Amino acid sequence: MFSAERLLQAHPLSVAPETRAALAGAVEAALGCAAACTACADGCLSEEDTASLSRAAAAAENCATICAATASTLLRQSAHADREGVIALLQSCTGACLRCERECREHELMHDHCRWCVEATTACVEACERLIALL
Repeated sequence: MFSAERLLQAHPLSVAPETRAALAGAVEAALGCAAACTACADGCLSEEDTASLSRAAAAAENCATICAATASTLLRQSAHADREGVIALLQSCTGACLRCERECREHELMHDHCRWCVEATTACVEACERLIALL
């Protein structure tokens, strides 16, 4: 089974355990969010009334892309030397998640894919903010 913490721990660069746990949480939240947003965007575009869901689909697609890039970058611990860049990336991820959450929240009572997307974006924002606080 996938464990971001084990992958991070296996890296030769040493990171404080608390930071490593927050990194792992952010990686896993970002990957989960990328998956939920990808499924949501596809779900939005497969519903009968795609016009009313087009903004949510676009926000979810953008969020999925940014979350995937964030997870990939966080797993490359050598990239952490650029602290400001990592923080900027986490802030960008948070912003994309908040935009997506706002759009999907309008449809979450009618579409399960939007509800799952709201949950995933909320979790990703929390994980990114937790990591930013430690960097």
